[in-house]
Amino acid sequence: MGTKILTGNNMEKLREIESESIDCVVSSPPYFGLRDYGTGTWEGGDSNCPHKRLTKISKDTATGHAGMYEQGHVVGDAIYKQICPECGAKRVDDQFGLEETLEEYIEKTVLLFEELRRVLKPQGTVWWNLGDSYASKSSAWGGRGKNSILNKTGLEDKQRRNTIVPEGLKAKDLMMIPARVAIALSENGWYLRSEIIWHKPNPMPESVKDRPTSSHEKIYLFSKNKKYYYDADAIREKAKTKPTVRNKSAEGYQADYPNGKRFSEGERTYGNGYANKRNVWTVTTKPFKGAHFAVFPTDLIEPCIKAGCPELVCNECGSPQVKEFSRDKSTLPVKRNKRDGDGDRAIGGVYQKWMEENPPQITIKPSCNCNKGFKSGTVLDPFGGSGTTGFVANNLGRDAILIELNEEYVEIAKKRIGGDNPLFSEVEDG
Repeated sequence: MGTKILTGNNMEKLREIESESIDCVVSSPPYFGLRDYGTGTWEGGDSNCPHKRLTKISKDTATGHAGMYEQGHVVGDAIYKQICPECGAKRVDDQFGLEETLEEYIEKTVLLFEELRRVLKPQGTVWWNLGDSYASKSSAWGGRGKNSILNKTGLEDKQRRNTIVPEGLKAKDLMMIPARVAIALSENGWYLRSEIIWHKPNPMPESVKDRPTSSHEKIYLFSKNKKYYYDADAIREKAKTKPTVRNKSAEGYQADYPNGKRFSEGERTYGNGYANKRNVWTVTTKPFKGAHFAVFPTDLIEPCIKAGCPELVCNECGSPQVKEFSRDKSTLPVKRNKRDGDGDRAIGGVYQKWMEENPPQITIKPSCNCNKGFKSGTVLDPFGGSGTTGFVANNLGRDAILIELNEEYVEIAKKRIGGDNPLFSEVEDG
């Protein structure tokens, strides 16, 4: 398996990818107005102007504007998106996430998904990670303390913060960006199959006193069609309660539920102590030295690829290999359940014991009749960043295609994927 990295604008590079050749998309696009990844250039104006609001005082604050500026990044209200109000320079940039309005950001996402629809196979899925932010309106002078990065530049008095609340929102509103994007894509024909909560046990601290600190993001599962590839078995998890046969009468169910005498769909399927994966995933954020600030955790990507991308697909038609589950029912007890004196269904201990002693047999077989051999499934990330999606995909035996605009991140991804997996990964430039 290997990873191919395409450098440039993702809309343009997606057009170079063959139609219906991608099995699964896993990505975390730049969030709206959150961060400048340094891909823009400026025309006109003052060449000495930073074209950014540097509102934090300390150069040593890694999470502040000044500290991030030192490392080539700018956040939030420090970003000038199109015109620098200080010197009049015009920004030239293909970067995603620095649109002037929220509506433009959503529209750009919908257009990108049109290209993803074209390159995805009919059974393909998209796993899309999005974070939210708050509307704000402010007009205040930036810091000019003794450690200000603007000192002795002649620009000390030019850094004025002035952000505008998106139309239809109020200052301090949670903008609900993930939900707005998901609804727009659903209205555009995508099947919105799941809203996954990424719970962060170690969230970034926030200096807020009038609301809880944010400690989660959303991952949306979209499918191109009503029926699609999804391997629930690959990501099932240990059941927290021992699976039992549920009492189906209304009164009996109410009595059984508090005692844990029920089972989920996943437990019903497997009957061996495993349950269908829930839609709240607890994954800690982990830094990656040398990469940018928003590194995708590998533990977050792994279940997306395991469930959404087949390990092997047909060389001829691209259809995936699938799993078939079966049990030898010749030893199945004749009477699965009994009725007690009140007519309620009793717990079927005999049947449950048989389920535990006879786990399902898994057969992997092709879903087509081509007989042309198989190759690895392919994962696409149109915002490749430091290459985490490719790194995880290769580790799981899948191929990957990454698209990245920032050439510095492309080099990071090459070293990360090829350096950490020299025997298993081949990195190719596109």
